[in-house]
Amino acid sequence: MSKDFCNLYGPWALITGASSGIGEAFAHAIAARGVNVILLARREEELYRVRADVVAKHGVECETLVVDLAVPSFIDQVEVFLGDRELGLVVSNAGYNPIGSFEDIDREAVLRILDVNDRAPLLLAQSFLPGLAKRGRGGFLIVGSIEGFNGTPWSAVYSASKAFVQSLGEALWGEYRKRGVDVLVLSPGATDTPILRAREVEVPGIMTPAAVAEYGLKHLGNGPCAIPGLSNRMILGVLKFMPRKLVSKAMGKALRAVVERSKI
Repeated sequence: MSKDFCNLYGPWALITGASSGIGEAFAHAIAARGVNVILLARREEELYRVRADVVAKHGVECETLVVDLAVPSFIDQVEVFLGDRELGLVVSNAGYNPIGSFEDIDREAVLRILDVNDRAPLLLAQSFLPGLAKRGRGGFLIVGSIEGFNGTPWSAVYSASKAFVQSLGEALWGEYRKRGVDVLVLSPGATDTPILRAREVEVPGIMTPAAVAEYGLKHLGNGPCAIPGLSNRMILGVLKFMPRKLVSKAMGKALRAVVERSKI
């Protein structure tokens, strides 16, 4: 498995949002398969902590770049930093997810959602997919969300941003699947990340970041979309047969409860 993975997706992988949560889990899961990793995030101390842990546990090369994906020029920094390293896998994981009523999320936060969740993976795809296709093998994984399948009240901009990711990833899968590049949208549900823990809410069916990352890597060659967690797949299966107005009401009720509880 590791040899096959390295042949397809090595020798280097790039992971955004790698300082915690799912991104950190991807760093370990990919390094465990013998692939060198380049970790991107804003939080310098946390990024260095992850790097030290990855090197100690897996013995691969691990580089870090402190960068803010909300700044459009981040892609220039990444390209320069990459240099002549041979990139075989890109994991666009970084995300921004403030929840609350639409009118309570200020303009700066709204724009950051779009910059981090949509523009960043778009620029990463534009920058690296042609090279992967020319190479004739590789992978491009975008972390979406089950919220991307339906508009979600109290998470309007975030769910819309993940709908963009879902559509983009599926389209890119169609374009690159016969050129040796595996494109996948990984659409998790509730995951035990620092952001979710900070909200101090209990969510049924919560998954660990490690389980989400492993599911994504195991399904990388089976795009265009993978939904980790049986309960998440069952929920989306049921929602497909419901009128969209009922889906919106149900999801809005559930998320509003989360918003209210997180304010306590």
